[in-house]
Amino acid sequence: MSGAARRLWTATRDGFGRGRSRVDDSDSARLERVGTRFVGCGLLAFSVAQTPVAVRSAHLTAAWWTPLSVVLVVGPALALVVMTFYRQPRGLTWLVGACALGYLAATLLWFVAWLGVPDDTDRYSVWLIQFPSVASIALVLVNRTRWAVANLVVATLLVHAANQIGLDGAAQPRELLSAPLTMALSGVFMAVAYATSRNVRALDARREATITAAAATAAAVAREAERARFAAVIHDRVIASLLAVEQGRPDRRLVGQAASALDELDLGDDRESPPVVAPQLVQRVRQLADEVGGEVTVALPAPGPDIGYPAEVCSAICGAVGEALRNWGRHAGAGTRCTVDGDLDQDAISIRVTDDGVGFDPVAVGSERYGVAVGIRGRMDAVAGGLAEVSAAPGAGTRIVVGWRRP
Repeated sequence: MSGAARRLWTATRDGFGRGRSRVDDSDSARLERVGTRFVGCGLLAFSVAQTPVAVRSAHLTAAWWTPLSVVLVVGPALALVVMTFYRQPRGLTWLVGACALGYLAATLLWFVAWLGVPDDTDRYSVWLIQFPSVASIALVLVNRTRWAVANLVVATLLVHAANQIGLDGAAQPRELLSAPLTMALSGVFMAVAYATSRNVRALDARREATITAAAATAAAVAREAERARFAAVIHDRVIASLLAVEQGRPDRRLVGQAASALDELDLGDDRESPPVVAPQLVQRVRQLADEVGGEVTVALPAPGPDIGYPAEVCSAICGAVGEALRNWGRHAGAGTRCTVDGDLDQDAISIRVTDDGVGFDPVAVGSERYGVAVGIRGRMDAVAGGLAEVSAAPGAGTRIVVGWRRP
């Protein structure tokens, strides 16, 4: 896989496509965590605020009900708040359900614990009367809307009936008209929570679809880059080595060239390559000229080792220069000469491959001619800041310029 394609695939996989075993950092997960924490804190705050009511009305029920009701309401709420501070909260839905069931259980047990003596000296006879809908909001946030509506209706009717019985000794239909009003007011907050939760989950769904598409694109780019790399190695190194084979004792340079081609196929391009200093680039071009053989003159400058270039840039330039030299060796004709010269600056490279061979018509070269279209132009086009120019004419030789300028 090429360096650029591999980095794109890694960023997509690590930056977007996180595994399920990792922390869920989606917007809906954050909404659930923060929203249920707020609801849990609300239950605790209401419980503290209603402490005077619980103390004043304690004489209406058996002694065990008030402390038990506090435990049933405060216990799940406290556990819910604590869990939301974990890096990976677990069981939020169950804890929210426990908050709702704890409130319902405390309300139902009031009917069992009531001593049967009404007391209308206070406005409230049940300390739970002020917050029957809080747990329903949390149920909406954890995507349990039907449970939320059912809990709102049941909890509100039960607590209003208990409060009315505690005050008057019986539940009067006229007095229970406040229950629908409580449901309506609470329904507004539940509707806001539902709309927010639905929009956030829709955004997460679109985000996941985008991530999936990006991952598929990155994988396709990586596969195509790998396919192109293998095609280039086969064309430039393997086929070139096979075409150079002649009868008799093999040339040592050909043996080294074949071994280098096999190493390139085996090694791949999954490794990180350090920057290439200018003398290394010059040495590599000289090696390419030696591999081709013939009348090749390399007249490149000898820059200092303080000038360095990206490895992928040098790889593309060497590949293009090597392809130009091999084209000269195969097509220029016998007795021709080739010169490699150019300039190597801190922020730019320009290498020219010029021969006095038979030349060709660049316009007439079809797309099936891999050497020019892909081996030279394609290589340099794939590099940011790369360029390639091919100048030739029948009978007038060929001049190929490959270069790069630091973006």
